[in-house]
Amino acid sequence: MAKNPKKILLVEDDGVQQVIMERFINKLGHTVLATVSEGSAAVQSALKLKGVDLIIMDIRLSDNVDGIEAMKEIRKKSDVKVIYVTGNTESATRERAGETNFEAFIEKPITPEKLEAAIAQAFN
Repeated sequence: MAKNPKKILLVEDDGVQQVIMERFINKLGHTVLATVSEGSAAVQSALKLKGVDLIIMDIRLSDNVDGIEAMKEIRKKSDVKVIYVTGNTESATRERAGETNFEAFIEKPITPEKLEAAIAQAFN
């Protein structure tokens, strides 16, 4: 269990991945405040939800706003921590993500160990 449990906004467009990641997050002792599948919804949720400590953000999402674009919008009003999750490991993607001062970058497939390490890194 987490010594210092975090409140997390999960942004993932794949339903199966949502369930898997939410289980991992809960197992690690953290709480998922909300799960959204679109970049535009991520921006709204990040700015409306109270007490979000961390956003776990997929980069490819189901609308025309990707995770990095969503984070750029969120960054205008919030310095919430972000961990990117992606199957796209191209350096150009990582460079774009770098513009949002991310805490960690995890490649899919996600494991509880990768997630736990990334969360620890984010709050170190």
